[in-house]
Amino acid sequence: MKKLFFLIFSSAMLCCGAAVAQETPMQDVDSLQRVVDDLNEQVRAAEAAERDRAIWKDRAKFFNLGYASQKLTPMDVSGDLSWKSDMGFSLVWGRTYYLHKKPLARMIKFGIDFAWMDMNYAKYSIPETTSGPSGYGEPELDLGAHQFEYGMQVGPSITINPVSRLKISAYFHVVPSASLMVLDDEVNAGYATFFNAGGAVSFNVISIGVEGRWGRASYNNFSLGALDEGMEDVSDVVETGKAKFKTGSVRVYVSFRF
Repeated sequence: MKKLFFLIFSSAMLCCGAAVAQETPMQDVDSLQRVVDDLNEQVRAAEAAERDRAIWKDRAKFFNLGYASQKLTPMDVSGDLSWKSDMGFSLVWGRTYYLHKKPLARMIKFGIDFAWMDMNYAKYSIPETTSGPSGYGEPELDLGAHQFEYGMQVGPSITINPVSRLKISAYFHVVPSASLMVLDDEVNAGYATFFNAGGAVSFNVISIGVEGRWGRASYNNFSLGALDEGMEDVSDVVETGKAKFKTGSVRVYVSFRF
């Protein structure tokens, strides 16, 4: 009887020892797996932060060099009178401020674009005029036909990052501007509100875009009148008035994102 009891007790102790010995390696494996999972999570977080920096944070600023095709239309003249530009250039410098940190659906961000510099220049060809009957006499002062604006842009934008470093963006901007026009001997100056709407495709630093630009303004104009003998005051020579013009253009540009 004692031998039977001893055998049963010994068997129970052996079973308990085997169970404890088996449980210890399993705990070690679980601990090691948790460490590996934590390291993988840290690596994924670091990769996501690096991707966010390379795609979004490091590409928030933009510097655009553009070519403009522009049309200028006087609003105070009846009929279909307008001038198309011979050439035009634009220069824009600004930044996109994104409204949320993480991209929606891992690829979409909404933002506010602000450009502290929007310069636009266009040159037109206007038929020459002469003074005097039948073209006789000295020609009028001809400074050419030029239009220049300096303004600031602000407006919403949406940017999509479908794959890798490729981004596609669309935007609408309001552009309050100071505008200056020289039309032959007449100088026009005034405040103008323009609107820009367009889109761009970018990869890393380089971006290519196209936008429409339109607006209208009322100008104060100054011109030289006829020079007669006896005029002593400059106000007798300089003629002033008001004029309204509207402008429409298409701008194609190369942008550098940094």
